[in-house]
Amino acid sequence: MGVTATREFVGLVEAAGLAPEPVDVDAMAYYRDQLAVHAMPTDLGGQLRMLRGLAELLAPSVRRRLEDMRPRYDGLVLTAMTAGWPALAGWPRAPRVLMMFVPALPTTWGDSSMFSVVPGRSWRNLAAAVRILPTAVRLVAPDPRAALSMGTAPAFVAHSPRLVTPRRVAGRQVRAVGYPFRELPDGASLDPGLAAWLDAGPAPVYVGLGSHTLPSVRAVLSDAVAAASDLGLRVVLQGGSGLEEGLGPDVRVVEDVPHELLFPRTATVVHHGGAGTTAQALRSGRPQVVVPFTMDQPFFAAGSTRSASDRHPCPRRRPRARRSARPWRGRAGARSSSVPPPRPRPWPWRTG
Repeated sequence: MGVTATREFVGLVEAAGLAPEPVDVDAMAYYRDQLAVHAMPTDLGGQLRMLRGLAELLAPSVRRRLEDMRPRYDGLVLTAMTAGWPALAGWPRAPRVLMMFVPALPTTWGDSSMFSVVPGRSWRNLAAAVRILPTAVRLVAPDPRAALSMGTAPAFVAHSPRLVTPRRVAGRQVRAVGYPFRELPDGASLDPGLAAWLDAGPAPVYVGLGSHTLPSVRAVLSDAVAAASDLGLRVVLQGGSGLEEGLGPDVRVVEDVPHELLFPRTATVVHHGGAGTTAQALRSGRPQVVVPFTMDQPFFAAGSTRSASDRHPCPRRRPRARRSARPWRGRAGARSSSVPPPRPRPWPWRTG
């Protein structure tokens, strides 16, 4: 078994005992550079157009790698972003399956597609998907011929059926098979300093909004810490945001900490709605507040709210510490809450 990986992830594949098939591009460096120059667009179409530039950057290296791989592999497991690549390398008929962490497929059902715009079943969800599909198809397949297999390959979603409802989409059953949690090494534990801090007081609020360090993310992080302080709660704050200086003893900054060990020891998990973080938050059984910003995060925020019928999304548009505190009041009876993303603004990049 081999795994294609861009330059920065080759070591991770090797550490897992698998054979890397390197794609000689630093994808994350490109992504960070684009965010620094243009910031993150707030509408899905703009976000996909930004990633299209990454797909075009990857295409030549991916084509060369797949041409080299073709004689050595019998089948393919593809993701939503890589679904169209095999056809670019003259590998159109190999057995394949489409694995997605979020259902990037058009359907009328709001609980089965990241393109949905309203709950339940509505043609508005399908119409929204059809409007965005040209941009999405160009993302996964700069050559239109390479997109044909995306709509026909067997597909499954590697996430919880509590968030992604299994349904028939485009004539095929799309199953939700659960999130692929990694196994921690034997004897894995929290850092002793962090464990001692947790033991020394009541369960804290975890606040982490992913790897983005945009001003809008920092503003929400700052408000979340202030809201927790107003309620007399301790905070575990994910590092790397630029807010690490000047914090009091009731705020503990952490870097790379296994969520499966940390989340069960918190009172509430405040997060951005990424696929992995949402799965770990649900697994921990702790109440959560989801603040989505981009891509699949609004879908998982909505799904987290559906899975907890006793809560409704927080009705706010801009970060406000006082409003942010509301989901944590009476949190023992609350399972999940989500905060709507900011109002969409025009995205200045080209669309063609």
